[in-house]
Amino acid sequence: MDKIFQSLHELEGVNGTLIVDAGGNVMAFKAHSMYDAAILQQVSRAVVNALDSVKLVQEEWESVTTHFTEGRLLLRNLSVRGKGPQLALCVIADARLNPSFASVAVRVAVGKLKALLESNGYSFGGPSASGSGSSTTSQSSGTMPIAHPVPLQTEVASSGLSWSGLGTSGMSASGVAVADAESAAALTHCTKALARSVGPIAKIFVKDAVRRISPDRPFSKDQTKRLLAELTQHIENANDAAQFQRTVLSALAS
Repeated sequence: MDKIFQSLHELEGVNGTLIVDAGGNVMAFKAHSMYDAAILQQVSRAVVNALDSVKLVQEEWESVTTHFTEGRLLLRNLSVRGKGPQLALCVIADARLNPSFASVAVRVAVGKLKALLESNGYSFGGPSASGSGSSTTSQSSGTMPIAHPVPLQTEVASSGLSWSGLGTSGMSASGVAVADAESAAALTHCTKALARSVGPIAKIFVKDAVRRISPDRPFSKDQTKRLLAELTQHIENANDAAQFQRTVLSALAS
């Protein structure tokens, strides 16, 4: 895997590469020493939240490119439908990156990573992601094993969104605690249905509404009707609002 990462770092402007899972965990990385494990973990969580929004309007996504004043963040889907965990490749680059060269190199790297992960049973071995094992004095690299998720996380991750948590201590990258798997599924149904009317901002609306109606305890499925009442305020068309409620209630009843 390090050789595949190294091929990307040979591109001018690339400062870091990492693989993240659906829970926002850094599974493998190679980066300049300025990007320590803590910074990369922050990046991975931001990436997962952004991808959750993308999945609301395009569940079968393949690539996302974000432009900043200082450079770009290239995201590529490493998941194989029906196989293994949800994984994404993130390439952190500055303004020197040549988009044309990067497009070809990243496409080749994605193909190799998918083949490698599938052949290894989606396991990551080697040094921990603390930065041990450096290939040069200016770069660090590492891998860590994919943790076996609890049943709730497995079910929620398969939906494409990162709601998770059991009890008051269960907080996911989304910042919302849920009582159980059914409650997490209710939030997912609400978010996806609302996105048809308001777009990717739907997840923000759902998080805000959950915090209002359940500030002191995890969200539970029996609060869904109250949640729907809050969310329909964001839909201007009355017919669309009614359809939104029917869609969610029908999904929960099935």
